[in-house]
Amino acid sequence: MAKSHSRYEDPDASRQSKVIQMIIGIGTDILQIERLQAAYDRTNGRLAEKILGPDEMLVFKRRLARNHKRGIAFLATRFAAKEAFSKAIGLGMRMPMTWRSLQTLNEPSGKPVTSYLGGLAKFMEEKNWEAQVTVSDEQDMAIAHVIVTQK
Repeated sequence: MAKSHSRYEDPDASRQSKVIQMIIGIGTDILQIERLQAAYDRTNGRLAEKILGPDEMLVFKRRLARNHKRGIAFLATRFAAKEAFSKAIGLGMRMPMTWRSLQTLNEPSGKPVTSYLGGLAKFMEEKNWEAQVTVSDEQDMAIAHVIVTQK
């Protein structure tokens, strides 16, 4: 007689390698690009220097030189990613989380990935945490979602 399985049970579970990661936190941020543009203008561009890490700044400058609007959208998505990340780790913008210590860069495929600097890198390593990030922008809005999990 065949073994009966509930509809929620995977009959091949014993043969599959499963990785289960515990979610530590989830963060989301959305902002109007126009508001970020106004702050960028008020600070004569210094806002980007305050927010972006060194690798992000290189990308930002290249994009801004090619197309101002796309450069500002890049800045907005990175701002949103930092806000979302700070929520997901539960610290807000308090040490070791700083604007420049989290970078959201892109793999050659375009997939956004997180990179940590200084005290934040040590914090993430000690906690054995990693983050998944996604960013998007459309005309006047930018959004980011971050999920932090135990490795």
